[in-house]
Amino acid sequence: MVNKYKIIAEKMGTVWSDEMEKILRALYSPEEADILTLFKMPYADQLTAAQISKKLKRPIEELEPMLKEMARTQRLFSAEKNNKRTYSMFPLLPGLFELFFSNHERASKEERETLLLFAEEYEKYYTSGKILNLFNSSYPFMRVFVDQKIIDNNINSKGKLVEVNQEVEQVKNDILPFEQARNFVEKSRRVSVMDCACRTHMKISNDGIPVNKYPINVCMAFNTWADYCIEQGFGKELTKQEALETLNAAAKAGLVHTTQNITEKALFICNCDRDCCVMLRGIRLFNNPRMVASSNFLPEYDVNNCIFCQQCVKLCPMNTIELINEDAENKKINIDFNRCIGCGVCSFNCANGALTMVKIFTKIPVENAMEAMKKSVEGRVN
Repeated sequence: MVNKYKIIAEKMGTVWSDEMEKILRALYSPEEADILTLFKMPYADQLTAAQISKKLKRPIEELEPMLKEMARTQRLFSAEKNNKRTYSMFPLLPGLFELFFSNHERASKEERETLLLFAEEYEKYYTSGKILNLFNSSYPFMRVFVDQKIIDNNINSKGKLVEVNQEVEQVKNDILPFEQARNFVEKSRRVSVMDCACRTHMKISNDGIPVNKYPINVCMAFNTWADYCIEQGFGKELTKQEALETLNAAAKAGLVHTTQNITEKALFICNCDRDCCVMLRGIRLFNNPRMVASSNFLPEYDVNNCIFCQQCVKLCPMNTIELINEDAENKKINIDFNRCIGCGVCSFNCANGALTMVKIFTKIPVENAMEAMKKSVEGRVN
């Protein structure tokens, strides 16, 4: 007999395993699983209740309440399109995991056993290395970018703003729109903030005790994702100024800005830490730098400005910075650039300007999420 849950996992792009089967069976009843099998792949097709009713040959009066409930409980994505309500399948990441755990208050009240099972089985799935299938690619689906404060400092001292369609040779030392947090925010129709799914998951897995002290309500959704999060009650709408302030506060706390590896219409910005984040934790756990695309910047160190406070050593999410020759006159900060992801946390939090971010690379991502997904899948290393 065909295992419909295995079909769902394949459509989601995840590795089939005992853990994944337990997660999917806990989240989706057989009837709900039938609905998911109608979709080709995550976000690729948006179906109305009428279309789903026709495909399943079931009355719309039966299906519509089920679809609304699946959207409310983060089993299915829902959006308004051309004045019609449509539904889409989530991928495991980014999607099902993030939104289910971001809305942990609802899940804890309504289905605590499912929440605990999801957390436990996902942790097994993750630590066994199966997550590498999603992120181990020559074209990572996610990328790091530096904070707007760093961009503004760079513009003031060295670079200038240019358009993304200019020749690469012309932009070696200049700042492209996709490299700016302000560009994300100002172009967005709507912005919301929600609890970080990764820190929430790790807290649940750690018997309800946070594994670190980083702020949690800092992950952001844009446009249709923001609509969904606000509509379902776990996203707080932000003004554009509040969004920029949230990003600034996250960088000050030592968190890393990450988003989809595209130039236009990203749906979210995560503010990631080294202990919990799917990607940053994975780089360290699996010694695999291909899990996320680094930024186009690297830190430049001026020992003459260094007061040796070691704030950069403390905050670096990749543990790439160390103080050498500590007891000698020639003590200095050393950076392992082989492991640096160019996040700029060190520079942002440098009290005396000893570390500045300099644009070194000219990597330009593809334009949209579907192109990125295609390139990421093609570039996967098994």
